[in-house]
Amino acid sequence: MASGIGKHKLLNVGPTEPWSIREKLCLASSVMRSGDQNWVSVSRAIKPFSEPGRPPDWFSQKHCASQYSELLEATEAPK
Repeated sequence: MASGIGKHKLLNVGPTEPWSIREKLCLASSVMRSGDQNWVSVSRAIKPFSEPGRPPDWFSQKHCASQYSELLEATEAPK
């Protein structure tokens, strides 16, 4: 039973957890440098800034693109 609980916790650590402010800032800064089509470079550039306990795929190309898309949607366009 304990192993089932452990597996469940590992599933919750993935992309469903919110990114920290620092991680979002690093993501946005890296996209400004590399562009929003070069997710390989973005992913590599921000890996050193992950919060402790993040899984290895936290900054995958797909996850970075998805998080950046969420950031854009949450940001109000300038008038």
